[in-house]
Amino acid sequence: MQTTLVFIILIAAVAYASVRIISVLKGDTDPCKDCELKKNCQKFGHSKEK
Repeated sequence: MQTTLVFIILIAAVAYASVRIISVLKGDTDPCKDCELKKNCQKFGHSKEK
């Protein structure tokens, strides 16, 4: 049972790392790409107040 759980966790970790590596290699590095508040975010630059 423990061995099965360890394998499941390892497979999930490798899958997550693979997705992250592929997204970086594709150039998809925008950390706010799925954020609903992106257009009003101060980090994004549309609502910076000086």
